[in-house]
Amino acid sequence: MKRIRVLLLTYGKLPVPAVKGGAIETLLDTLIEENEQQQLLELIVVSKDDEAIAAFNRTHKHTQVVAVKTKERPFRWFIQRCWNKGRQIVTGKRKNMIPYPELVTAAKHYLQKNSVDCLIDLNCPERIPLIRRFFSGKLAVYLHNDYLNNRTMKGATILQELDGILSVCDFLNEKAQEISYSKEWPALYRVNNGIALEEYQPTAPTERQKIRSLFHYKETDCVIVFSGRVTETKGVHLLFDALNQIESVQNVKVLVLGGTTYSSAQKDSYFKKVMAQAEQLPIEVTFTGYIEKSQMPLYLKAADICAVPSIFHETCCLSAVEAQAMGIPVIATKIGGIPEYISEKSALLIEYDQQFVPRFAEGLEQLIHDDAFRDQLSKEALKGRNRHSKRRFYDEFVESINHLNEIGKGDRI
Repeated sequence: MKRIRVLLLTYGKLPVPAVKGGAIETLLDTLIEENEQQQLLELIVVSKDDEAIAAFNRTHKHTQVVAVKTKERPFRWFIQRCWNKGRQIVTGKRKNMIPYPELVTAAKHYLQKNSVDCLIDLNCPERIPLIRRFFSGKLAVYLHNDYLNNRTMKGATILQELDGILSVCDFLNEKAQEISYSKEWPALYRVNNGIALEEYQPTAPTERQKIRSLFHYKETDCVIVFSGRVTETKGVHLLFDALNQIESVQNVKVLVLGGTTYSSAQKDSYFKKVMAQAEQLPIEVTFTGYIEKSQMPLYLKAADICAVPSIFHETCCLSAVEAQAMGIPVIATKIGGIPEYISEKSALLIEYDQQFVPRFAEGLEQLIHDDAFRDQLSKEALKGRNRHSKRRFYDEFVESINHLNEIGKGDRI
């Protein structure tokens, strides 16, 4: 059977394989490794250069990573951001940058010598018109964030060039459909993100206490974990605000798993702000900094509660999915695509409104002091863990690609 050849054009900030972290890059790793087992596709990944790529290409039969040397352009990016912001104020339309044009050029050069059945742009719809200039085959964008909506600059032009839109949640497809567009719509697909469930297993009491002892936590301590980038949109400061409103926090500990930006050890102004905020709390807060993805299940074993106080349109939030797969009760913002992945039967979902912080505090207080309630949420979370298997993720991706190649809009002139 002839395998469909798929070219995946990454954003370019981080490499594939995901040796420097990154949510999308990690998901792509999951897809690649499952494809090595199932062997239904031939994948070509255009990625930022990294020393790990050569070894990766030697060990993978059905994926080739095309390494591209990229340039950092801080001054140009600053000017472009200012220009885009000013234009957004005037027009109400938003345009994201194309920071690494070398990747588009590399894809063009690859296609001059090689054929593929379809090209999937990963999360950068602004590149679609550029790609269409040199690629006449089936073209889709794979959305992981709210980047294609009625505020997107030239959104209708982007839609006109697309054969398909793959999204990690229905929320993103619905946002795209808000664009005023009268022509034939691209095919819409939802691909449920998946994780390696074998790595995220419920924790035995002995394992739990072993990892807790590394942080000098007692068995009677209630450990709240935040897992992810320490950025304002992830809402760490709001978690601390909520904890500050709880009267009884005896034996409560907070473990912040993550750095400022993926694998960076630098602490920006926001990171320093929340560290200072943590020092004012009557609670012990530990910041681990960046943690390798492979080590995340180990650290999550210490948790009694997973807090996800995001304040932007989070579309999936893998950290919450990973926690629930281990039976860890979750309290999260009811925003974006989170309710599609986290059931209200298995978590506390808090509306993001003017009362968000006090309601988040109430939810935390209930979770901290009500062991039976935590146990109930844990059992419900474990019932749905198979929904997020990497096999289901892979199958839905392959099904979308097959359908895209069958119906599309046909060859372009």
